[in-house]
Amino acid sequence: MMQLSSLKNISPIEPDIEKRNEELQQLLKLSDIRKQRESNPQGSWELVKGSHFLFSAPHEVKHIRDGEPKIAEKGTAALAVALANYVGGSAICTTGVQRGDPNWDLDTAYLGKAHELAQNGTIIDLHMMRPRGVEVCIGLGPIPNLSNGLWNIIIEEAVLAGLRVSINWPFSANVRTVTAQSQRKGFRAIQIELSWHCFNASHPAMEKAWSALARAAVRM
Repeated sequence: MMQLSSLKNISPIEPDIEKRNEELQQLLKLSDIRKQRESNPQGSWELVKGSHFLFSAPHEVKHIRDGEPKIAEKGTAALAVALANYVGGSAICTTGVQRGDPNWDLDTAYLGKAHELAQNGTIIDLHMMRPRGVEVCIGLGPIPNLSNGLWNIIIEEAVLAGLRVSINWPFSANVRTVTAQSQRKGFRAIQIELSWHCFNASHPAMEKAWSALARAAVRM
């Protein structure tokens, strides 16, 4: 006989919203902590030094892919820095003028610095996407076993927050990405694409997404 779901296993539509708002406010404060800045002929970046985790935001500013300018993903750096400070990890984010695309070009100085900061830890590469029916897309990369222990926790926390999540659609972290290049070096790495609603302070998706990722980072 088919067993019907009970109300006990249904995630609430507006889960612990007051607590999540408190977490978002804490994360916003953490995103504003002073960062170090470094420059390279390929571009500049800001960083936070910690351990165990590296949060990356390679598209925070306008970048150049194969000679064509690509729009900045404003807010991804703030999230990366906030998450790094929340769990005592590291962060690296583009700033200023970029002469290439750190998430497309191979073996960039940005990537080298990211790997130096990550040491033997985990790399979580953050991006923004236009609305496509989900708020969170997780890209497992070309060596998906190196995202094990990451994607399942992120999904659990996103669903508990009331967010819609997809895996490898519309972005799978293709072979040129920070995630893919890091996996080929043996790093545990994953790509997270967030809908632009998740960076809009007037939209409920922002506190859900930021708090969900903070809670996931604590668990990972």
